[in-house]
Amino acid sequence: MPGIFTISLDFELHWGVFDKKDRQQRKACYLNTLESIPKVLALFEKYGVHATWAVVGSVMAKDRQEWERWKPVIEPCYAVEDYSAYAWVRKNDLGPAYRWAHFAPETVSAILLCRGQELGTHTFGHFYCLEQQAANEAFDADLKAATAAAEKFGCRLSSLVFPRNQFNPEHLRTCFANGIRVVRSNPSSWFWSPITDKSANPVRKIFRTGDAYVPLATRRTSYPLAAIQARPGEPLQLPASRLFRPWSPKMPVLGKLSLRRSIRELYAAASQGECYHLWWHPENFGDYPQQNLLRLELLLTHFQKCREKYSMESWNMGEYASLLNEEGEMCKDILQYSS
Repeated sequence: MPGIFTISLDFELHWGVFDKKDRQQRKACYLNTLESIPKVLALFEKYGVHATWAVVGSVMAKDRQEWERWKPVIEPCYAVEDYSAYAWVRKNDLGPAYRWAHFAPETVSAILLCRGQELGTHTFGHFYCLEQQAANEAFDADLKAATAAAEKFGCRLSSLVFPRNQFNPEHLRTCFANGIRVVRSNPSSWFWSPITDKSANPVRKIFRTGDAYVPLATRRTSYPLAAIQARPGEPLQLPASRLFRPWSPKMPVLGKLSLRRSIRELYAAASQGECYHLWWHPENFGDYPQQNLLRLELLLTHFQKCREKYSMESWNMGEYASLLNEEGEMCKDILQYSS
């Protein structure tokens, strides 16, 4: 079985950081993000890369009126109200003057015009599964709202990325009931396990950051196809391998180290016939788009070499769904082939 290279992108605009950052201060970042996405798509087309764009459902609305029609019938109930996108909207303007921060249906349409690109979901309202106090009905309502948004583009959602990678088995079952067949899960190392704000600590952050530059995990970041988990009534869990960290003028040397680490891991996955799953936020390119696009192309040239030497393939998350039979179990013939 040849190695598989997968890319997933968490496309959120301001919906991903409304509880943390000032909207106006990030205007240039968001405008640059929207301008850079067509260039990312051009690179994916040039190098034959398939990718999943996990889009916050709210981004797909054309304006506040459409967003109001789509939003969930049950809002999440968080211990910290500031985590709620709906509470934030009630206090802030979503008018045309701020469209660049919240709505980009034209960009979603452009993504779908490109070969190998999948529309996934990052939930409708950037839903924090482990920060919630209310029952699971709110998450179910969120997924139904995301489904309605995707239907506008003629898409049926099958892939999901959890905000902050927060989830538990109940959330997986709710995903499956709503047609989701693949989710991105966390790397196996302890410092990548799902956390809430209460469980966050500096040690975990240090290990997460440090592992981008030097090996701190006990296992390699790629994995055999047979290791992808699926239980009856739950989606496949497709572990992330590495966050593709953005370039920064403050840390040029560390930027080279992180890129080199990803390239080495990509070659290791290709030579071992394993899966390598890279992810980032399109907004990560917003501060220094030119430098980040150059880094991405350099990485993709190495993927091209892996394809030529090791026959490595590129799959989006949804393409893994073909591994599921109707009972939600791994197909035995593929398991045997990938062993």
